[in-house]
Amino acid sequence: MKFSYITEKKQLENIIPILKAEKYLYLDTEVAVKNFKNIDFFSDKVRLIQIGTEKDIFVIDIFKIGKENINILKPILEEKGLIGHNLKFDIKFLKTNFDIFPKIVFDTMIASQIISEGKDTKHSLLAVSKREADLDLDKSQQKSPWHLTDLLEEQIKYAANDIEALRQIFPSLKEKLNQMKTPHKATGETKEIFGVENPVAAVEFTFIPNLALIELKGMPIDKNLLDKMLKQLSSEYQSLYIDFFRKYGIDPFSPQKVANWLTNKLKLKLPKTEKGSISSQDKYLRKYENKPEVQKLIEIRTKKKLLDKVKELNEYITPDLEDENTGRIRSLYRQIGAPTGRMSSSKPNLQNIPPVLRKLFRPAKNYSMIVADYSQIELRIAAEYTKDQVMINAFKQGLDLHRFTASLITGKDYEDITKEERQMAKAINFGLIYGISPRSLMEYASSSYGVEISLKEAQIFHEKFFEHYKGFKKWHEETKEKLKNHREIEVVSLLGRRMKVMKFTDAVNYPIQATGSDMLKMAVNFFGKLKKDLDAYIVNLVHDEIIVEAKEDIKEEAKAILEESMKKAGEILLKNVPIKYEIEIVTNWSEK
Repeated sequence: MKFSYITEKKQLENIIPILKAEKYLYLDTEVAVKNFKNIDFFSDKVRLIQIGTEKDIFVIDIFKIGKENINILKPILEEKGLIGHNLKFDIKFLKTNFDIFPKIVFDTMIASQIISEGKDTKHSLLAVSKREADLDLDKSQQKSPWHLTDLLEEQIKYAANDIEALRQIFPSLKEKLNQMKTPHKATGETKEIFGVENPVAAVEFTFIPNLALIELKGMPIDKNLLDKMLKQLSSEYQSLYIDFFRKYGIDPFSPQKVANWLTNKLKLKLPKTEKGSISSQDKYLRKYENKPEVQKLIEIRTKKKLLDKVKELNEYITPDLEDENTGRIRSLYRQIGAPTGRMSSSKPNLQNIPPVLRKLFRPAKNYSMIVADYSQIELRIAAEYTKDQVMINAFKQGLDLHRFTASLITGKDYEDITKEERQMAKAINFGLIYGISPRSLMEYASSSYGVEISLKEAQIFHEKFFEHYKGFKKWHEETKEKLKNHREIEVVSLLGRRMKVMKFTDAVNYPIQATGSDMLKMAVNFFGKLKKDLDAYIVNLVHDEIIVEAKEDIKEEAKAILEESMKKAGEILLKNVPIKYEIEIVTNWSEK
């Protein structure tokens, strides 16, 4: 393998014409990191930028050439298509170190994840190189000292090897993506530059730079309020804990002791786990909330969860350079965090913020927050997916589906449905579209919606639901038959994301959830393209919700662009069901 080690400005200038002549380039970086467990994208430094063509590999040493001379690469890296592995990492460092922001990418890690169809497979460059090209990649230098004045020969060779691996795995991954049957075809720059036909890959690749920006921008948080809440919750929790221990003589966080106390002392009937131990989860205790002991136990657990969450947020807060009262929390998102394409969030998790803590988040000075989410989107997708005419017609008439289902099941007029009946129907809708049994429906209604129904009632509701929603009944029966005949079946989102499943509940859940994930990512991509240079940035994503921070004087324009983006994404995937979303401008979340 031949490569050129670039250490002088003149050498860098000489390779520019070679890079300009290419349609796309292979890219990787090596970074001088202070702490690999806690990488700092703002203070850690890029040491090497490796760029490859089909013929050449260039290893560019930033420390030798000087950071100020790297701007010569900016137009090339921002306008060319780039092929890399886990490119979100490289994009973030290129943006913070050199203000270089690549936009057209093919990510071999994401490609591998799409091809795996949700199977538990490794997607590191090492694993993908072995799987796709039978390469035994040496990754021993990955965490070597990249800050050295003079790099070792093995370090430079290691950096070049990663580009060689990318060159070998790219054709195989692209071919496999294009061989996947999908109801849509890719359009735009991803197709034009890389020849990618797979629409899921096109959406995911376009999403990568947008997600990099979300992570770099960070969610704005009120530092002063966070400090106050941390002190208040700590004090309240300690008081509750001491009071509980004195009164009942047990540690409220000892599962075995609590379970014995609840069953032996309070005589509660609680279910057993698969391992045979008694479960004292809150969802099973809700029906006994009238007992003061249970009420206190739930209260102390709730307080502990809130305190732990606030502590987690506090651990990761960093200052906002432009507003001393505002902090930023820059979570790390796993772009494909589940087989369905749903993201997951860590360090800290910003996707599980309890409603009571949302008031901590507020925009920086002279900015507003725009909060948007798709309305009843899973049910709308499910209606489209199953082609259930009864549900489709209800949505076309603008009816509230929970109220509508309640009227079908109870036989009452739509207008006469009570708040409690609507809540019951909510549990029925979300439970039964995903194929849960009457017994599970009874438990789900109680634990998730606070609605108590008997097993007999659950059986009647189950029967009536499928009696009216025949499209769902047909889909469920066909799915069960396929699983009966095959150990494993393939399910597909409305965009074309493919997932392998072995369980019935996964078979009816995955395509709906995956379509929702595809839609959200498409909306983000449209927003990124339509907003252009507008001072408005997405700062968090929570399943079907998009949160934007926008400059005060352009907030209405940003809101209109976000609406258009959500509508456009929805209408591509839903052809028979009208798309609906709620969007509002929030200056102070505590007022929501």
